[in-house]
Amino acid sequence: MAQAKGILPRGDDREVLYKNPRTCGYFIGLTLTPGLDRAGAEAWLARVGPLVDQLVMRLPRRWWRREKKGEKVAAVAIGLGPSFFLANGAPRFAGLESPVCFAGGGPLPSASPSLANVPALGADVLFYVASVFEARVNAFVSALEAMPEVERLTLERGYQREDETEPFGYADGLRNIRSSERTRFVFVDRDGLELDEPAWADGGSYMAYMKIRQRLDQFAALPDDAARDAVIGRLKDGTRLDLVGQNVKPRDEPADVPAGLPPTAHVRKVGPRGEHDDTQIFRRGLPFLEATPEGELHVGLNFCSFQASLDQFDVVFNDWMMSRNFPPQPGGGDPGADALMDPARNLTTIERVGFFFVPPHNERGLAAAVFSARQERKRRTGRLVVHKRVVDATDPSRRFERRGFVFDVLDGQGQPIAGSQFTTDSTGRGVCPVELPMDQPYTLRELQSPVPNDPLEQTSFTMDKHNKQLHVVNTVSQPNNPYVAG
Repeated sequence: MAQAKGILPRGDDREVLYKNPRTCGYFIGLTLTPGLDRAGAEAWLARVGPLVDQLVMRLPRRWWRREKKGEKVAAVAIGLGPSFFLANGAPRFAGLESPVCFAGGGPLPSASPSLANVPALGADVLFYVASVFEARVNAFVSALEAMPEVERLTLERGYQREDETEPFGYADGLRNIRSSERTRFVFVDRDGLELDEPAWADGGSYMAYMKIRQRLDQFAALPDDAARDAVIGRLKDGTRLDLVGQNVKPRDEPADVPAGLPPTAHVRKVGPRGEHDDTQIFRRGLPFLEATPEGELHVGLNFCSFQASLDQFDVVFNDWMMSRNFPPQPGGGDPGADALMDPARNLTTIERVGFFFVPPHNERGLAAAVFSARQERKRRTGRLVVHKRVVDATDPSRRFERRGFVFDVLDGQGQPIAGSQFTTDSTGRGVCPVELPMDQPYTLRELQSPVPNDPLEQTSFTMDKHNKQLHVVNTVSQPNNPYVAG
């Protein structure tokens, strides 16, 4: 699996770029000409490749510093948006299969009520550049803008923090995914949970982008430091509120659900811990400072995360942060949305949102990574993955637990297949542990649901693909409790 580049720090590059206060970030969005065909897209990507190579080329080795190789000055993650793959719901380029999260089997996270009115970034391609060499970035942007295939270019900028705090003054990035676990959560693995992705996407990653304005005046107007700490769930030095005085570093915080935190605290919402730790995202956002045409200074965060599936982002943002009924309260009642992001509190505003797919690395270049589909051997059996969601038809803002749905598979005679039972994780995804003979009829049977009053489903299907996905969406009966305490 050739993993996508420009996402994870590698070796000594971590200190050079991702921990370097001289590093700046650039989010360069491109809209391509509508009439671009497959041959034109391949040719364009082939010409973009050398521009990227020039941008990330190391500086000459400084022998007097005994360097083994020159300084790394830039890294680039190249994301392709849904509109790169699809036009009016149909494939934009003949023979190119869309990443599964863009293929229409389920809604994008931006379809939720919390993001539905946020303007889309509206780019076919997004380059996320981290660099300490602005002149090279300027040359790169100018070269992109001059290409006849580029109809429109947008640019957002960010910077690395010298003291590792965010604009409200709190230590940031304290509980990002550990290095040893990043590959599992960040990259598509077709031998794992992402088996339904097209073959060419193996090793790629989904990129989520949000431009979030932070309102310093509103935050400062809160009654006192205790009220501000309760919004974040930590003291400014990073100590979690329920662990004050215990001298516990963020990396060593217990895995148990932190019941002592305010239920709307940002830390409680995004980090439920415990059994939900099977859903994580790798965050690589950068703050911004910009002047408006009206002469005001705006600050905030160019949020950027990478994940193997957009289900991960959807759960963290929509099921947890913005859901008014998560986490479940022992005495019942709704805790409310994330205090940091709740529109009613007006501490932050999401100004742009976009989702992209970063192709895996290919030694032959970017065009080959996207358009040179790997030929798969024919198999006599196939694998099944289930995407499970529960919805309330009367209230689309309500969110429900996705973890703990139990399924098995029945054969054509209605008999359970031995060893076929499986359970969904927190993203609602579950993989049948046994491979099923091809071109045979089956029934997916739902055995158990963690959501009260949720009717169990049976879904008939034929194993007509070697990697088969089934979307199972239940509509709840009322009354209903969205989450169960635990």
